[in-house]
Amino acid sequence: MSEIGFCFFDTAIGRCSVAWNASGVLRTRLPEGDEQRARERIRARFPGARETTPPAEIQRAIDAMVALLAGEPKDLSGIGLDTSDVPDFNKRVYDIARTIPVGATLT
Repeated sequence: MSEIGFCFFDTAIGRCSVAWNASGVLRTRLPEGDEQRARERIRARFPGARETTPPAEIQRAIDAMVALLAGEPKDLSGIGLDTSDVPDFNKRVYDIARTIPVGATLT
């Protein structure tokens, strides 16, 4: 696996985090109330992950997530994801979910 970075960012619902590698976003986390514990969880899941400034593509994803959590309709389907360690069923769910237009629902 390539080098993994992560960072925390402020949103309307609190400090969230994102972890990424060269292929895209690996994981996002909603606020946990204890940033140090969240940091430890990220490092436990991704040993060797470095807390760092996000590259431009990840910063664009963060900006979109911040806007979405502030109530702005944002399309997140173009954000690159690394799903290499995600079970096949979950990948299929993500693939379908990413086709749902902003503001629409699907059952």
